[in-house]
Amino acid sequence: MRQDADPFDTLHAGLTVELIQTPRDDLVTCCPQEKAAEVLDRNLAGNGAQGETYDYLPVEDRGEIVGLFRTRRGDENPPMEGQAVETLMDPLSPRNLIGSDGTILDFLREVDERPYRLVVSGNGISGLVTWSDLQKLPVRTAVFGLITGFELEMIRAIRRAYPSGDAWSEHLGSDAKERVDRLIQRSRKNDSEVDSLLYTTFRDKAKILLNIDGPGVWVGSRSRNMAQLRTINDFLRNPVAHARDYVAAREDVERLQAMIQGLLSLRDQVATWSPEEAAEAQTHRGRPRKVVE
Repeated sequence: MRQDADPFDTLHAGLTVELIQTPRDDLVTCCPQEKAAEVLDRNLAGNGAQGETYDYLPVEDRGEIVGLFRTRRGDENPPMEGQAVETLMDPLSPRNLIGSDGTILDFLREVDERPYRLVVSGNGISGLVTWSDLQKLPVRTAVFGLITGFELEMIRAIRRAYPSGDAWSEHLGSDAKERVDRLIQRSRKNDSEVDSLLYTTFRDKAKILLNIDGPGVWVGSRSRNMAQLRTINDFLRNPVAHARDYVAAREDVERLQAMIQGLLSLRDQVATWSPEEAAEAQTHRGRPRKVVE
């Protein structure tokens, strides 16, 4: 492995969709010539011995998967009488395929627009990955790694702004400052000296960076950034850290994708932020910053 490899990229390269796919042999399929209405009825009844219903069924013809049939059609788009599956299925295309070495992070980036992907391995289809796989352990590992990596980048940025001392603590509210000070004192009593920033919460770190003098660490308004960071903390970080559901229904997938894309963008911005460049830009702008509470 390259010595200069980014640990963040290395971690996510090892978390592939192959870890969460439903293997080809376990897939419930239908045939192109089957009547669509009968397939929908069978799916609604639980697909026989499997006892489960699926939003999409792979369409198999002579041992080869040729497309995907959407079963959640709704009353507004029922199949016509006698209409065959092949007239309604989504044919195979790059849009509904992903390589077995594709990362879970790649899948998460587009999961709302592309919630079902057939996994390609070698010369054929090896499985299927869908939004319903998002609660699996490898996905939680990928999301937790993304959030933890972001928090570590925030710590590095704060240290760049305050290379010595803990002057950053002045940006915390009184309750948060008291909490952090209490934890630091407890650590010192136990003869363990730990970077005091490690005692701060996700929100503490965000507040410090949002209140640093000079042009913002992140583009856009501070209130919008704070709202985005709160959403990530409340609806993604905390549920993942405490093993709670963060995408319980199909309606949650859009928000999840937005949070993942937002996290990646915020991480890139904080990783490249320079206090020296910010100070120089502030000199030219000469406008005061509003403190975020």
